[in-house]
Amino acid sequence: MAPEEEKTTLTVGVVLTSDPEGSRASLASFCKALSDATGFEVNGLGGWNYNTLLEALETGEVDLAWLPPLVAMRATSRARVMPIVLPVRNGASSYRTALYAPQSSPIREISDLQGLRAAWVDRQSAAGYIVLRAHLRSLGVDLDRAFRENLFFGSHGEVARAVLQGSADVGATFVHVEPDPSHPRGERVVRAGWEAADVHVITCAGPIPADVMAASVRVPVATMRKVQRALVGSGDDELGRAARTLFGAEGFVVALSEHLDPLAKLIAKQESEG
Repeated sequence: MAPEEEKTTLTVGVVLTSDPEGSRASLASFCKALSDATGFEVNGLGGWNYNTLLEALETGEVDLAWLPPLVAMRATSRARVMPIVLPVRNGASSYRTALYAPQSSPIREISDLQGLRAAWVDRQSAAGYIVLRAHLRSLGVDLDRAFRENLFFGSHGEVARAVLQGSADVGATFVHVEPDPSHPRGERVVRAGWEAADVHVITCAGPIPADVMAASVRVPVATMRKVQRALVGSGDDELGRAARTLFGAEGFVVALSEHLDPLAKLIAKQESEG
């Protein structure tokens, strides 16, 4: 491998959205801005799924990749990638998952979870399925008894609609909170998948990193650090604006082990128990 200071070309990989041409244009703008900020030659590569992106990281075709939290966590645990930054959205770099019911529902506590219809986003959703179920299992909940039907709606908005209209008894979604000493829980919800609806939160789990910019373990540490500094230091400059367009990020923070550890431990416990 060439010395660290000689790594001057990087490829950034992302999964394309339902507007692939728009995604490619935003990726090109981000790569140009990152190139200007670091002095590296930066190219973009759009893939159709995360398996393809992870393969590209392993082969060295991609050096940096934008990954959802569970994909990043599993790739990190297998020593494939190194998380370098997390995006800040709505003032936070992480969020939680919540199981909720309409405020008028008699379902108030975890002990009330018996024979219910559960609304989920999809089987790959961190906040809308995986983490909440892992949390319930960690509390000793028998999921087969708790939920007689598992219904998948494809989005957090549709989950909320199902719960509020009575097509499901409970639903899982994301929650952003901030400290509030006056609240019984010591914090209050500032944004959630149910928006302004009147609901009761049965249980929460987290934190869950919003997303992760990860580097292949093939990338020299000095190169990772230079990219990390550029992203964390970006504000309302060209790089910051390009990041907002491509990733919806209002800023970045350095990725630390504590950002992923709680999620990793929860998922590891679930997988070890089968």
